Amino acid sequence: MTETHWYTEETTWRKSHLRLGYTLLVFVLTAIILSFFGRYVWLTIPFVLIGMAMIGLDVKKYRMRRAYMKDRDAVRLLKWNLLYDLISSGVLVSLVSALLIFQYDSLTLAIGLLVWGAVSDQMSRMLQKKLNECVPLLHQLDLERRNQ
Repeated sequence: MTETHWYTEETTWRKSHLRLGYTLLVFVLTAIILSFFGRYVWLTIPFVLIGMAMIGLDVKKYRMRRAYMKDRDAVRLLKWNLLYDLISSGVLVSLVSALLIFQYDSLTLAIGLLVWGAVSDQMSRMLQKKLNECVPLLHQLDLERRNQ
């Protein structure tokens, strides 16, 4: 019963995370494009709200998974994953806010943002892969997601 409930929560979280992730991606791309035309300080407010929602989803994911994981190694990996997600989201919000607020050096900030996004994505995949190896249900969900 609990594994079925966890499976349902995991798939629901993944769908909401994807929707918010795509919104964030569109917003970041818009910020990069707009940064070359001037300062758009007013855009930082909705972006920070989207960033806070991403951080909230990361904490929700940690709490949900922590409730079902009992293995010490899996919990340790889960804590590292949460810490990395929080740092990554914080750096992303900071870079995009700087891109929208400061008019100088937009190209450097845009390149830094793209590099951070690529490195962040690879690190996140690596941490998720290690977690999938420890927790069979997460591995099963990942396989199902790939087959769809």
